[in-house]
Amino acid sequence: MLKRNAPVLAFMLVFAAVLYFVYSVPRYEPVVDVENVPPAPPVEGKFVGRVIMPSIDEIYVLENTAGRDLNRLAQFLQGRAAGLHYLSTEYFKKIKPNHKGRNFFKSEDDVILGLRLTLDSLGRFMAPQVMFSDADNAAFQEKVLKHIEYFWRLPPSAQGKLEIWIPVRFHAGN
Repeated sequence: MLKRNAPVLAFMLVFAAVLYFVYSVPRYEPVVDVENVPPAPPVEGKFVGRVIMPSIDEIYVLENTAGRDLNRLAQFLQGRAAGLHYLSTEYFKKIKPNHKGRNFFKSEDDVILGLRLTLDSLGRFMAPQVMFSDADNAAFQEKVLKHIEYFWRLPPSAQGKLEIWIPVRFHAGN
């Protein structure tokens, strides 16, 4: 019987040795005590609003010879709001929301950019243009256009192009 159960007994002996080794190792004690660091004060002048990208109903298609799916395009645009939010921080530094607690459709602090975008067959937005704007800062508009041209990419299509107009709303406030 010992010959038949020798592998099982050897396995149990090795398992007991591993358990003994694991529990005999002393526990790690941290060398340095953790100090309570007070949180950093919030940085003043950040854009505290949000960027509202257009829905599928707000996209005006001028030409779609590439046969692109507009639902996927609207989903793509919704995902690009964070990049535009980051760009608008510098523009909205001096603007403070003066209508706290009240929700208006558009306050005087909001900015609406009407963009004309042309998407080529390679998935690049070529030469975007600002068709209309509430922003009085040309540097802000130029920064948005450069960002769109450099960073926004879609998968390529077989041929053709897509030309659209979209409104992008920068809502300054809560």
